[in-house]
Amino acid sequence: MATVNVSTTKFEPELPVDALVPGPDVVAPRFVPKGRLATAAAPLLFAAIAGIDGLGTSIAFAALIFTGPLAAGFGMGVAVILLSCVVIALLIGLRSRYPSSVGQVQEASIAILATAISTAMAAPALVEGSQALRIDTAFAILGTSAVVTGAIFWIFGICRFGKLVRFMPFSVVAGFLAGSGFLLIQGAVMMIVGDRSLSDLLIQPLGHQALANLYIALIFAIVLTLALKNSSNPVTAPLVMLVGALLFYAMLAFIGVTSEEARLMQWLPSMPPTSGLHLPSPLGIVSGADWGVVAQALPAIASVALLSMVGVLLNTSGLEVATRREIDADAELRIAGIANLLAGGLGGAPGFSGLSMTLLANRMGAHNRWVGIATAVVLLVMLPFAGQLAAAMPNFIAAGLMLTLGFELIHDWLWGARRQLPVSEWLVVLAIPVGMIAFGFIGGMALGLALSIVTFVYNYASLSVIRADSSGRERRSSVDRPIAENAVLALEGEQVQVLELQEFLFFGTVEQIIGAVRRRLNDRTKQSLRFVILDFRRVSGMDAAACAAFVKIRNMLVASEVTLLVSGMNAKVETALRRNGLDVVDDPSVRVERDLDHALERCEERLLASLPREANWNDVEDYLARTIGPNARLQDLVAAMEKIELEPGDRFIRAGEAGDDLFLLWKGRAKVEARLPNGRRLRLRTVTPGVVLGEIAIYRGGPRTADVVAEVPSTVYRLVRQQLRHMEKSDPQLALLVHRLCATTLAERLTIANRVVQSLHE
Repeated sequence: MATVNVSTTKFEPELPVDALVPGPDVVAPRFVPKGRLATAAAPLLFAAIAGIDGLGTSIAFAALIFTGPLAAGFGMGVAVILLSCVVIALLIGLRSRYPSSVGQVQEASIAILATAISTAMAAPALVEGSQALRIDTAFAILGTSAVVTGAIFWIFGICRFGKLVRFMPFSVVAGFLAGSGFLLIQGAVMMIVGDRSLSDLLIQPLGHQALANLYIALIFAIVLTLALKNSSNPVTAPLVMLVGALLFYAMLAFIGVTSEEARLMQWLPSMPPTSGLHLPSPLGIVSGADWGVVAQALPAIASVALLSMVGVLLNTSGLEVATRREIDADAELRIAGIANLLAGGLGGAPGFSGLSMTLLANRMGAHNRWVGIATAVVLLVMLPFAGQLAAAMPNFIAAGLMLTLGFELIHDWLWGARRQLPVSEWLVVLAIPVGMIAFGFIGGMALGLALSIVTFVYNYASLSVIRADSSGRERRSSVDRPIAENAVLALEGEQVQVLELQEFLFFGTVEQIIGAVRRRLNDRTKQSLRFVILDFRRVSGMDAAACAAFVKIRNMLVASEVTLLVSGMNAKVETALRRNGLDVVDDPSVRVERDLDHALERCEERLLASLPREANWNDVEDYLARTIGPNARLQDLVAAMEKIELEPGDRFIRAGEAGDDLFLLWKGRAKVEARLPNGRRLRLRTVTPGVVLGEIAIYRGGPRTADVVAEVPSTVYRLVRQQLRHMEKSDPQLALLVHRLCATTLAERLTIANRVVQSLHE
């Protein structure tokens, strides 16, 4: 078990690295041994401290579990928990990816199991059964928890699923640990006062005695807590416990009270010292336990396994930070799994690598596998004397130690978490221990999980599932259009609403989409809405409530005579919509496009349907006059350009060639495409009549980056760079018209790009 003078066994999300691990610029603590002999002795020194700590906590854990109707199993309980410490420390010490890892039985698990076993003892079958039946059932619950924990560890480690447990909300983990602290305190109180009622404690003489014992345990816990707070020396806790025991026995000698009389006054455990090693038989546990009662404890056993897995991974992460080295978490799960399976087979308790003890070993200069091996050997040497030592430990020391551990868990995970967490998450942490006190362990666990789910849904629902809400004015298709058409789209584009959706859509987030559509429909400051595009390209999935919401959107748009277009749907989204009443393929009120670009192109074509196209331009001079303004030299400019007739498939711009030509597409249609490394051609954009091509290369030079191919019979006008250079020298006024045409084209494209960028950042 963890040495409480450093900190209780806990899962630390944040670690002050330099304070825990001596680095090149950190002065080593005074108790770090130096020299070869001292370095070789470091594991033994640490093992002696860890052994005393393990013995003390094993006795305290056993006293927590084996009390009242289970008091007769106290000695065997101490031996079993101590043996579990031996097995876990030895196997983890031999096989852990971090050589000086120290395996321990964890107090959070014991707190939960003690409550589960206490609840199980109230079952009618055990109340009316024999003492042996109750004790065997208690060991069965204890051993089953270790076996289940070990099996889950091993399976998750083999399948490399360790990262999945990190999805457990931190508030729930912190709440369980804080709740474990309350359970430890509750168990420590019950260890002293038993099942006496408040009236018995206040009226009966034995109740007065129990209250006095509780006061003494509380005083010892306060002394131990203050000692640990003011000293970081690893021998502090064992020394305080040893001094407390010596003062106790000195007091007995002074007042003339024998050990037997002290047991009657509940100062010592109600069991005589026994010699030798007494362990329960695994076969006897299997045959003698009430497995129906064990099955009723499975929820608590499962929570122990889950909390232990979180503990392994958080401790591993903390150790990586503190030691500045990477550790395979899945390998640690497999090793801890085997150790727990062996400990559980003996009826023992679950455990795993302890962060505090491992870091303490490092601070003492012990950095090899002898740390875990020596710790296991020391505990093994103490094992035959466990019964005698347990009978000799005063009750106030065991109870005080549990109170200290409980207070530290509450301080670290409830009081300390208030500084790290938002108020809503901290209230979840608080609710779990309060629920455990009010409704029992299972009730508190259920309350915590329910609150964490509600908090998650609320927080997730506050995240925007609308990546961008723009209009056809800002969001354009890849069709390259002339300036006249772009001007129309700039004026009429507000009639198109473009909603680019993202993430998983569910009942808590889909209302954002309904609200966005409704607000646009009711916005009288803009032009009337004609089209709504819903782009699903970044949507991973949706639930039935979200699908129903899209049916509602469809109905709302149909009533307003607005066309709905959907784009970018994957098969999963389409199937979900169809199952919930929106058949996007066969619904006449919904248009389906393969991607957002094609949806935008369809809306643009509808908006431009009434605009005169190239057939209404009288000639090229007329187009140029509309683009760069009237000028007497426009006819000379057209005369300087070469007219080229193209057939479908003709490539008039080639990637890799020098960019020496300026083109004006006068009639037809062309496409800009690039060749991918695998040989496939990717269509980048479409070019319509009135579009200038090659203007960037005229200024920058360099090779072309894409091909331009005629899709239908087309006509283009070409101006060669050399001819432009000749104009600049011989006819600057005519060259100025060319530069004005290029500048107007570049400015138009930059304006459109700026609108898109602005819409994505609003």
